Amino acid sequence: MNFNTAKNLIVRNAFLCAAGIVVASCGTATFTKTGSDATIESLRSFHLAFIDEFAVPRKRFNGAAFDARVNEGDTKFQQAIANEKFTARRPVLIDLKAQFDADAAHLRSKASHGKVTSALASEMKKDINKIYDHALGR
Repeated sequence: MNFNTAKNLIVRNAFLCAAGIVVASCGTATFTKTGSDATIESLRSFHLAFIDEFAVPRKRFNGAAFDARVNEGDTKFQQAIANEKFTARRPVLIDLKAQFDADAAHLRSKASHGKVTSALASEMKKDINKIYDHALGR
C-alpha cells in the first residue's frame, strides 16, 4: 500500500467517525428535547391547575393553601431546571418559573382583595398557554 492510499484511508475513516458522532449526538439531542417537552407540558398543567384553583370569583382567599401551592410550584420548577439536560432549555425554564412567580404574585394581590373575575382567570390561562407554546416552539 503506498503512502497516498494509506493517507486517504485514514482521512476517510476519520471523516466517517466524525459523521457518525454528529449523527449520534443529533439523535441524543432530539431524545433529550422530547423529554424536555414533556417536562414543559407538565409544568404547564401545574400552572393552569394553579390558576383554576385560585382564580375563582367570590372564593374566599386561603393564604396558607396558596403559599403551599406556590412552594410546590417553586419546587417543581427548580427540579425541572436542575434536571434539564438540554442546555438550551434551561433559560426557557427559568423564564417560565419567573412567569409562574409573577402570576402567583398578581393572583395573590387580586384574590386577597376579592378582585378575581372570570375574565382575569380566562386571560391568565390564555397568556399561560401562549407562553408555554412559545417555549415549545409552536
